[in-house]
Amino acid sequence: MSKQNKTVLFLFINGPHHVYHLILPALRFSALKNEMETIFISGNPLNTKIINDTKKITGLNNFTLIDIPLPLRYRIKNYKNRLYPPVYTRIKKVIKYLRNANAIISTSHNFPEYLSKYEIKKPTLIYLYHGTGTRAYGFEPSLKEFDHILIPGQYHKDRLIKSFPVKDGQLEMVGVPKLDWMKIKKSKSQRLFNNDNPIFYYNPHWKIEFSSYLKWKDVILEFFKQKKFYNLIFSPHPLIQHLSKKTGYELNEKNIVEDNILVDLESDQCLDGTYTSMADVYIGDISSMVTEWVMEKPRPCIFINAHNVNWKGNDDYYIWRFGKVVNELKEFEDAVKKSTHHNDFEKIQKKLKNEFIYSSDKSSSDLCARFIETKLSIPSK
Repeated sequence: MSKQNKTVLFLFINGPHHVYHLILPALRFSALKNEMETIFISGNPLNTKIINDTKKITGLNNFTLIDIPLPLRYRIKNYKNRLYPPVYTRIKKVIKYLRNANAIISTSHNFPEYLSKYEIKKPTLIYLYHGTGTRAYGFEPSLKEFDHILIPGQYHKDRLIKSFPVKDGQLEMVGVPKLDWMKIKKSKSQRLFNNDNPIFYYNPHWKIEFSSYLKWKDVILEFFKQKKFYNLIFSPHPLIQHLSKKTGYELNEKNIVEDNILVDLESDQCLDGTYTSMADVYIGDISSMVTEWVMEKPRPCIFINAHNVNWKGNDDYYIWRFGKVVNELKEFEDAVKKSTHHNDFEKIQKKLKNEFIYSSDKSSSDLCARFIETKLSIPSK
């Protein structure tokens, strides 16, 4: 078999929020002593930077990096507020690598659909979850097209089994590799505010029809402008900015200048665990970031029910068991005040994190790497 037919591809062609989940499993796999060539494919400069930064931190560099050039329009600063090109434009640039690979590891939910379009059938397809969300999106029957699915823990396993006929050996619990990345990247010396007041971290989801962003952002910003004895990190998912022109809303919060409010719409710190490790209270809606929050350490969570959802008993809102759900401003004010004194949900947070995140004596990234090697039946050197 030629070298070309002995490749394992790790795809970094989605946004940078995907990269933090996949980078360490990919690097750990590249460090294994086997006959396969490891190829990383990056779809934009943001992803490439994270890959290279993590390579330096870990010292693991036994891979080939293919950096897909940006289309010319994306080299224009703030082009439609877009941070990177769509996935489908990246796929067609690397067809020859996809066609010849033995295996492809992707965090892109609908990746098999892209391969089908180009009639690529040879590679073993492995999906790694890029988060621990509980919306129906994460359990769609289309996931059955992957040969193997690397899942966070028992909750996802049980729900996937309910969602479609699962094949033997298709699901493997590996935990959350991003948590490994957060451990090696974590900074304890950084200071975000020039005071010791409690820090609140507002992290709304990017999907506007589920998010609290449009309905509550001004309410939250005004509240913290008035309450100078609290600090606020206002940092929605970067897709909020990325999709703003397409969806038709303005990002007026960019212009806010307040000593106790930090607005961050796109930096590495939006995603790399900085705010998760440094804040005291989480404010959100349906983002799976709350699982990373609880795994870091149990702390108060406030969930905003911006769309008046009848959420109790609804699996899509399962993570709202982690904290206090509020529907209106008065409830929000009460929840904020109480959260600085006590975490009423600490006990259930500890219980739920064990249900959500599989753990073993090996790191999540190592579990991923070894699973890929085993399923491909790669002989070690």
